[in-house]
Amino acid sequence: MGLAPEAFERLTPAEFIYAWLGWAKREGDRQRQAWERERWAVWVATCIQLDRKDRRPMTEMFPLPWEKTTAPAKQEPTMQERMERIEEMKRCIRK
Repeated sequence: MGLAPEAFERLTPAEFIYAWLGWAKREGDRQRQAWERERWAVWVATCIQLDRKDRRPMTEMFPLPWEKTTAPAKQEPTMQERMERIEEMKRCIRK
């Protein structure tokens, strides 16, 4: 975090937590920006070698974990639907 020992000693636990959270966010942002720059460089180098029709957007060719779209949550089956499914499986096993 870059704190001097004297500064660290003066911090209360709450102040330290807030300082650490801010530092962690800044480091995460810094790392994310580095990944974005590297992806852009690789995408440019790749697109130079591809035909125009084969080129895809950078986010499609090289997706990063924080860009994933969240899939719609599956609706959990009701108890009745579960029981019907179990009975269906039992019938298949008996055949």
